[in-house]
Amino acid sequence: MTLKTHEEYEAALQRAAALSDAPPDSPQATEFQQLTAEIRRWNEAHKGESSHGPEPSEGLLKPDDLPFSGLPGNLGKLNKD
Repeated sequence: MTLKTHEEYEAALQRAAALSDAPPDSPQATEFQQLTAEIRRWNEAHKGESSHGPEPSEGLLKPDDLPFSGLPGNLGKLNKD
C-alpha cells in the first residue's frame, strides 16, 4: 500500500484510529501496523510541506472562512449584557 493523495492519507488515519484497539496477533493488528508504517512514510516524505500531507486540490478555505484578516464586525455583540 502506498498513499498517493491527501484523501488516501486521511482515510488511512481514520482506519488506523478504528483499528488501534485491535487484539495482538490479529489480522486487524497487522493491518494497523501496515497503516501506521505507511502514515509514517507519508509524514516523512511531506515533512517540508507539513506533517499532515499536501494541501487538498480544492484548497484549505471552507465556505465559512473569512476571506480577509481581522475581527468580524459583530464581535462586540458577543459581550453584550
